[in-house]
Amino acid sequence: MEIHTKINEKLQDKVLHENLRNFAIAYKVSKQNAYQGLDFEALRTKVHDLKDRDLNKVMQQFNQFRENVERHGCKVYQAKTGEDACRYIADVMKNHNSKFMVKSKSMTSEEIRLNDYLEKEGLHPIETDLGEWILQIAKEHPSHMVMPAIHKTRQQVAKIFSDYTGEDVDPEDIKAMVEIARRFLREEYFKAGVGMTGANVAVVSTGTIGLVTNEGNARLTSTVPPVHIVLVGYEKLCDNFEQALDIVRVLPKSATGQIITSYTTWIKGRNPSFKSEDGVKETHYVFLDNGRLAFLEHPKFKEALKCIRCGSCANICPAYEMVGGHVYGDRYIGSIGLILTALYQGDEAAKDILKMCIGCRACSFNCPSGIDLQSLISELKLVVGKKYGINPIKKKVFKNVVAKPNTMKSLLHIGANFQFPLTKINKLNNEKIIGKVPMLPKEMDFRKFPALASKTFTKRFYKEGYDQFFASRKVFFYPGCAVEYFYPEMGLAMVELLQKSGVQVDIPSKATCCGIPAIASGDPENAKKMIFNTLDCLNNKEDYEALLVLCPTCGGAIKHEFLDFSKEDPTRYKKASQLGTKVSAFGKFLEENKIKFRVKGNQKITYHTPCHDSRSLAYSAENFLASVLGKQFVPLIDSNVCCGFGGTYSLDFASISNGILDKKIENIEATNANILVTDCPGCVMQINGGLMHKNIAVKVLHLTEFIENYLEVID
Repeated sequence: MEIHTKINEKLQDKVLHENLRNFAIAYKVSKQNAYQGLDFEALRTKVHDLKDRDLNKVMQQFNQFRENVERHGCKVYQAKTGEDACRYIADVMKNHNSKFMVKSKSMTSEEIRLNDYLEKEGLHPIETDLGEWILQIAKEHPSHMVMPAIHKTRQQVAKIFSDYTGEDVDPEDIKAMVEIARRFLREEYFKAGVGMTGANVAVVSTGTIGLVTNEGNARLTSTVPPVHIVLVGYEKLCDNFEQALDIVRVLPKSATGQIITSYTTWIKGRNPSFKSEDGVKETHYVFLDNGRLAFLEHPKFKEALKCIRCGSCANICPAYEMVGGHVYGDRYIGSIGLILTALYQGDEAAKDILKMCIGCRACSFNCPSGIDLQSLISELKLVVGKKYGINPIKKKVFKNVVAKPNTMKSLLHIGANFQFPLTKINKLNNEKIIGKVPMLPKEMDFRKFPALASKTFTKRFYKEGYDQFFASRKVFFYPGCAVEYFYPEMGLAMVELLQKSGVQVDIPSKATCCGIPAIASGDPENAKKMIFNTLDCLNNKEDYEALLVLCPTCGGAIKHEFLDFSKEDPTRYKKASQLGTKVSAFGKFLEENKIKFRVKGNQKITYHTPCHDSRSLAYSAENFLASVLGKQFVPLIDSNVCCGFGGTYSLDFASISNGILDKKIENIEATNANILVTDCPGCVMQINGGLMHKNIAVKVLHLTEFIENYLEVID
């Protein structure tokens, strides 16, 4: 099914929407409570470091683990591929004349589609995790790595149980439904000749595996049948119990917001079994490669193998919340699912779902293993974009317009002059907007679009004499495309304020794009051209206190992406490295320079934190505004959650963008604020456009414009 068809199908599922929304709200609170009093950054750094290893180290760990378990009579098998692992497990069942196998929850078995393989062999795997069992009898796959049936309501589960058992099932009686599962599953444990589990950790020093569960099904699976198979990826190996406990400490907190799960089970060697002839359980460890070992040698993608399978990257993903895991991922779900799909199943399987990442970076900052998931997704977008191509219209625009600053300037100047038949003044806020965009598809008609400025920021900067102000203190300002062509007043407001404070502002010799649109679209060739254009137009850092940006996405690009794309050009790389240390959000510069303000008027103000302000520039103006405004400031629920813009994402995936924006607008309305402040022109474009489309009279201002109109500097 084509990706947009799948997306639209899920967006129409009101039950799914409600389930995911409720969970997203509850999870944030639970996770915060679970980590109360703990240093999350320190914990995730610890997990990241203990999993930072190469192929040689992992094979040393594996050999030691194998030696320890074989000493106790266990068998170890190294499966090169998923099919190899499936075949070995099927052979174990056949050798023991076991038609039935009970399984505890295992994402690794989902990765290799073990159940499908066994059923084709005439064997019967039975899932014992409640969520997994529900989906097995419903003939579905998990939609979340930890909560596989998160997309189901109790009414839907009751219907599944009723169809399966032939009994009347009361959807309001949760306890009775659990009893049904227990009744049907309990007999399977005693019927099965083989039990299979995964492993959350595999402790090398003792040959012990650790299982973290909430239902106790893994204990029954590993103890009742006479044969125990452990299916595990090499990435689960750790040196000792101290490391294992570091992982177990963060896993439930990040996965479900629990301080600890109901059961943490440790299994070493071969356990007693009354069903075995020798009174001891036969135990097999199946270590799965399926691409893992090769990627341990990759300088970037080996980071993905630090994942502890908590699923938290899905828990806070705005796109996942819109469509769920049956679209946003494949066998693995969420941001890590996009990456692992590419690594384990190939880029062909991942090329469409990778595009669904909006680039908000929330996953990177929520990952308890410290994986920069967003960076890996961006890298994979470039890989698949180069291999399979991108939208041909985009490609032409990037190549023939955006990567050529003079051409872009000329075309947008023509556009600004000829847009007038389409423009009108919005009655809510007197802003000039595009009244109706010709041939705009229905799904894109969820916001009003700003008109192009009649004069660019650069033109006004020179024409109005801002370049004639000189001072000993100097900053360099990179406007970016949005300020240059749509919102020059944002940039000029900043320049005026800084000049009043005795700070000279210099700007690039010409307007250039930072390259992020091409990177996000998977076009490395044109991204590189745009980045080089920008680097060549930025002055050296030595002359300036800071390199200021009003678009945090541009700032993040200068700090991070410019380094990646210039690494083969020593001169530009050095310049990128030096400039990156100087990049600052405007609000941060004001705070660091202790510029004080007093409030004019009596407006009620709220604030939206742009994704890349907090996650690329390590700044949010929320505390600054709250301290200045006092009681006039109203906190916004989920202030730092994406507004759904993402540049061209809001056109490519307009229906998802619209859904994310709707939630943001609901939260804005709940504040009863008159003004929403943010410090990203893209967020202004998205939120203001959405509010105007819904005829909601909330004024949206960039931080620079808000300061100009509602604050005054205290000398």
